[in-house]
Amino acid sequence: MITINDKVLKYYQNLHQTRVNLVIHIIGSILFIASNLSLVYFIVITDLNSSLISIGLIVLSIILQAIGHQFEPVQFEGFKGPFDFIKTFYLELVIVFPMFLFSPFFKENWNKK
Repeated sequence: MITINDKVLKYYQNLHQTRVNLVIHIIGSILFIASNLSLVYFIVITDLNSSLISIGLIVLSIILQAIGHQFEPVQFEGFKGPFDFIKTFYLELVIVFPMFLFSPFFKENWNKK
């Protein structure tokens, strides 16, 4: 089982403080995960049109995340390159955000006035 320590969750909490961004991330994270799973499936069954739709939905989920972060008081410092971009998105949206969602850190931010 993968565990994320409180230091990582507190850092993530600092970058995800507003309800608007939290809602966008819930939707975007689910969309990102589902689109990646569907992409793998459609590649396996060689359905090109559906694969392209899945890629489009992955891009849409990334755009949603960028929009959500514009509502944050603390901005993300940016990516160090293309590999860091891919690594960060997959690690954060598939592992860190779902764990953050069910942590007390999420609840604390959600309940902020």
